[in-house]
Amino acid sequence: MMILNTLWTLFIAPFIEYSFMQKAMLSCFFLCISAIPLGVFLLLRGLSLVGDSLSHGILPGIALAAIFFGMKPIPLFIGGIIAGLIVAFISNQLSIRSIIPEDASFTVIYSLSLALGVLILFHHGTNTNVLHLLFGSVLGIDVATLSLIAGVCIITTIFLGNFRKLLLMYCFDPLLFQVAGYNHRLLMFSFLTLVVSNLVASYQAIGTLLALGLMMLPAITGRILCTHYRQIFKISSLLGILGCYAGLLLSYHVDWPSGPSIILCLGIQCLVVYGFKQKAKSISH
Repeated sequence: MMILNTLWTLFIAPFIEYSFMQKAMLSCFFLCISAIPLGVFLLLRGLSLVGDSLSHGILPGIALAAIFFGMKPIPLFIGGIIAGLIVAFISNQLSIRSIIPEDASFTVIYSLSLALGVLILFHHGTNTNVLHLLFGSVLGIDVATLSLIAGVCIITTIFLGNFRKLLLMYCFDPLLFQVAGYNHRLLMFSFLTLVVSNLVASYQAIGTLLALGLMMLPAITGRILCTHYRQIFKISSLLGILGCYAGLLLSYHVDWPSGPSIILCLGIQCLVVYGFKQKAKSISH
């Protein structure tokens, strides 16, 4: 009986007794359902660096929105999306009009964006705003922010449900995609808009510096475990939810920042899976 009480106290009670833990877990659930499948597509297409660029590129827009409108979720969301799309557009034009590869052009623009965003925050923001925007505060998510995250999740799920096959074709056979006459620019613009939207939604929980970790780490872990794309999508989202659950518990019991705790658990999860997979390979050989 004592063991059951201890397990209840450690693993379940925080989510039953405290509404802020419930909202934090629910927001992480929505993000795992929407952001991680996008991370899988980025991984399959070899565009992980683009995701990294966009995650840092949203910072100036969020910083300016925080200065002019305060920490209201809607202005922050709009500012982040505008900044992210500007970064994507400028990087794309830079790669088209010069000899610089697309990934290199994203690196140039995201470095400038990150530097600009940090300078704006440190010159015009408070210490609280700086920490919140850079590292998030999932335990402080309110109903308005949770509703925003849920809305992004619904829109992303509908888009992927309708265009999943086209995205997979573009990932695995871009030549066939072009021969079939599909507009890859429109598809990629829509896809990158969703990536930016999910990164902006994720910053509320994880922060702009760590938002990409929630999107990519479970996707990488799922890819290590599985070979079929359908399994990768399912396993990745499940692993993301489990990692967020463990991170929130770690944050609650040890009193660590919630965002870094979640990313730490997701990273350890990835390394452990990789280690077991390598060990299984060596035994089979």
